[in-house]
Amino acid sequence: MKILTGREEAVKLVTHYDVAFIGILTDSKKGSSTKSIPPRDYYTLEFEKYDQIRGRPIDQEEPLFHYMQIGSGGQVTDPKTKKLVPIPEPKKPKVNQLYLALSDEPKQIAQLVEITEDDIDSLREAVAEKKVIKE
Repeated sequence: MKILTGREEAVKLVTHYDVAFIGILTDSKKGSSTKSIPPRDYYTLEFEKYDQIRGRPIDQEEPLFHYMQIGSGGQVTDPKTKKLVPIPEPKKPKVNQLYLALSDEPKQIAQLVEITEDDIDSLREAVAEKKVIKE
């Protein structure tokens, strides 16, 4: 996975995961990276306060979550030239950034989407519409 940006991405994905919450990232610690192809970077993220908008309540004593994304240093084949090129440097989780965090497991974030305060109402509406359709 990689960090996505914007309301459109957030609204498109919010109903595809069991758990969704909105919060400002208060701490990010990079853990180990794998030497796989492509490499993977592991992070421990802290959201001191977050607003859960979808799923069963997250029950945990500490506001820490695990997150993994594709790292840098690997290579991919350029579809146009068919040559190996370096993987673009991925966005890293940024402290004080507002995120939509998506998950299917309580402590493991599967996807982060950078959002703004203006996006929150649209996300709540998307979750509410999905509930109405299901019922």
